[in-house]
Amino acid sequence: MEKKKIKVALSGNPNVGKSTVFNLLTGLRQHTGNWPGKTVERKEGIYIKDDYILEITDLPGTYSLTSRSLEEIIARDFIIKEKPDIVVVIADASSLERNLYLLVQILELHSQVILALNMLDLLSEKKYKINFKKLEEKLGIPVVPMIASKGMGIEELVNKIIEVFKEGQKSLPRKIDYGDLEEIIEKIEKNLPENLNGYNSRFVAIKLLEGDEIVKNFCKEKINYYEIKELIGKREDTAILLANSRYNWIKNILIDTLEKPRTPVITFSDRLDYWFTHPIFGLPVSFIILGLIFWITYTLNNLLADPWENFLGFLQSFLKGLLFFLPNFLKEFIFSGIWEGVSILLTFIPLIIIFFFFLALLEDTGYLARVAFVTDRMMHILGLHGKAFLPLMMSYGCNVPGIMTVRTLEEEKDRKLLTLIDPFIPCVPRILVSAFFASVFFPKYASLVLLSLYIISFLAVFISGKIIRRFLLKTSFSPLIMELPLYKFPNLKVLGLYVWEKLKAFLQRAGTVIVFLSAILWILGNFPSNNIEKSFLASIGKFFLPLLKPLGFNWQLLLGLITGFVAKEASLSTLSTVYQASGENLKNILLSEITLPTAYSFMVFQILYIPCVATVATIYKETNSKKWVLFSVIYSLVFAYFVSFIIYSLLRIIFHD
Repeated sequence: MEKKKIKVALSGNPNVGKSTVFNLLTGLRQHTGNWPGKTVERKEGIYIKDDYILEITDLPGTYSLTSRSLEEIIARDFIIKEKPDIVVVIADASSLERNLYLLVQILELHSQVILALNMLDLLSEKKYKINFKKLEEKLGIPVVPMIASKGMGIEELVNKIIEVFKEGQKSLPRKIDYGDLEEIIEKIEKNLPENLNGYNSRFVAIKLLEGDEIVKNFCKEKINYYEIKELIGKREDTAILLANSRYNWIKNILIDTLEKPRTPVITFSDRLDYWFTHPIFGLPVSFIILGLIFWITYTLNNLLADPWENFLGFLQSFLKGLLFFLPNFLKEFIFSGIWEGVSILLTFIPLIIIFFFFLALLEDTGYLARVAFVTDRMMHILGLHGKAFLPLMMSYGCNVPGIMTVRTLEEEKDRKLLTLIDPFIPCVPRILVSAFFASVFFPKYASLVLLSLYIISFLAVFISGKIIRRFLLKTSFSPLIMELPLYKFPNLKVLGLYVWEKLKAFLQRAGTVIVFLSAILWILGNFPSNNIEKSFLASIGKFFLPLLKPLGFNWQLLLGLITGFVAKEASLSTLSTVYQASGENLKNILLSEITLPTAYSFMVFQILYIPCVATVATIYKETNSKKWVLFSVIYSLVFAYFVSFIIYSLLRIIFHD
């Protein structure tokens, strides 16, 4: 017998455990993408029980269904246009007044709603008591108690979804009494057309009173909006009156269902926050914790590097053995071209697993929000808020996980801006190349030279942030407005699923780009002859050399920059190949071929231009736009060129070159 499908939407405020519930339900039967034409993440999965398949969509966390943010628009449109069978509202049981505000609006929109009261352990810690049976009766919908972090209530939620689905639609969406505004709502409804694209007329009337821009524009296309505007009149308090009516409704619901202690209890979260959000100690503590995570991440990655490379070497040898029958040319293309891209991709696996495990740990425990809170004032310098701190910090190790972390920011404009300026943070491979050049050309002052490169990269982040925000994104500064979730113990299964999703998304989206470009560069470097000095790649370098002559570059350095696009450390191996030298011999050749101003100019350029093909692929994954990827590459090249030119010109004057 064919299984019945139940379309379920998970809704709720941010930080209520909604993603935890989704991950526990769907496990590995989930996939992540973007909403059509949006950069907001869309998570969908299935849960199978008996004769039913639950098709679950995790909606973005929102506080309301008014079109003030992209997340609110997506959540509302999904409920209206895709018509889920059941809407499950996940709520923090310890903050019911705030959480039920979203429930009120969903009840006005959909008739089949279930309230899942999560975090009951935190409720007990606050000494709150809820009469679940009475709450269920007063709301008129099922209420399921849960502690999702411990897996409690998940099975009960599934059973309730199936039960509500079996019963079928009982009534129309809930009608909340808005008192004095009811007369105006009724008049507006009478002036609305029959076809409202899935909206019910009462909901549209209420949103018009709230000043919802999308609903207003929609109505202007359908009817004479000025007639409705006259009905509303010059009243500017309608949105406030609607909100007050909803909170009064919530107050009446909770008046004899929620019991609070007379004296507020100092919770475990409160005691931790004394130190973690302290105006003096909070920032140093966050630096220590994040610095420790940073150190552990890259220490573990370095420890795993040799065994992992040995495994990849074994895998390459194994594949060569399987493909022994292929012509030498084809084997060379596969293992020196395509495999080069594959191996670059695979080398990121340990780093991504370790980093995103710690990120999930910070997020699931609630500490990540504290990092944003305490670093907020410092990040104002860049025109960003505190949530931008972690992605920028992690990029000092590798830009790929740094850019992938921009998903922690809610605002699309902030995610986009951070994705575009993040590549100016120098990753470890770029610093290694610079360290080599600094040791060759500035042996006594190598540490100061590297410090100067860090300062230049920070200035590039600052200046680019200002330029892009002012002239391209054209957005004003968005201050940090957030709530601090209560601390909780993480769920290991959820952490594992989070890491798996991030790794899978990176391999799927970034893999194609990395392998393709690696293969193209190999072809250019090996044709028409195997001598790289006579290859198409060298011809390209010599063709563009006049453009870089003002920086003092020769075609060998230019080739190093081109191959550095695959992986920055490839710059040194390319220079060794074209100069047919290595070790001390390469140092001597570079000293004889390149001046000090040219060497420093080269270091600046390779620090500032786009990090590598893996970063480009990740930018595409996060923006879902070829236009932004192209802009990022071109902008970094132009920025690197002008900064290098200015520095090269100044150094020539200083050194009388």
